[in-house]
Amino acid sequence: MVVHPVTVVALETSHRAASVAVRHDGRTASARLESSRAHASDLFPRLEALFQELGARPSSIATVIVGTGPGSYTGLRVGIATALGLARGSGAALVGVPSGETLVFERVAPGREAVYLLDARSNELYFARYRRTPTGVEAVEPPCVLRPDALAPRLPPDLPIFGDATVADAAQLDPAARARLVADAVPSASALLELGLLRLAERGPTPPDALEPLYLRPFAATQRKR
Repeated sequence: MVVHPVTVVALETSHRAASVAVRHDGRTASARLESSRAHASDLFPRLEALFQELGARPSSIATVIVGTGPGSYTGLRVGIATALGLARGSGAALVGVPSGETLVFERVAPGREAVYLLDARSNELYFARYRRTPTGVEAVEPPCVLRPDALAPRLPPDLPIFGDATVADAAQLDPAARARLVADAVPSASALLELGLLRLAERGPTPPDALEPLYLRPFAATQRKR
């Protein structure tokens, strides 16, 4: 009996610096999306290029892993819609992974903890605290939205802080906390692929109707000033 190699796809679109990764027949390739363009414009062309590079076909997709945020509303919508479409078209298993968990999995040693802190705008922050385990990541404090004045009691003095370019000011971080801030850390699709496969083996697939972005609050449209 001929056993055909399967393909795993990972999509991490919670940040402007989004990325995609594909594993096929034991080989993995990844690519960044152009941050200055809409994710919807780049996603499929980048995936197609990776499939060609690895000699994979869409019919061989067995697992689709997607970052669920929090982060860019538009990016998350595009990534999750794409993941659902790929899974429905190929019959693949779906796995949703919070984006902060992917970052901690890639950047933190087992047994250590880190804070994930993003500027949520409107004087609010996205906050989570994670512990890296030998086989994955666990949430010490799950993702939530809080105000800057509520942050200090939940911010341990010795943990690294993974954030974005504007969060230091948005969170009103003191000098000691700013020194621990890693503002250029972005979850990668390559790390998401590895963590997603571990999560799939441990917990099974994510039901399609349960795969939702971690918006953490209602979407609030803003009107442009003329």
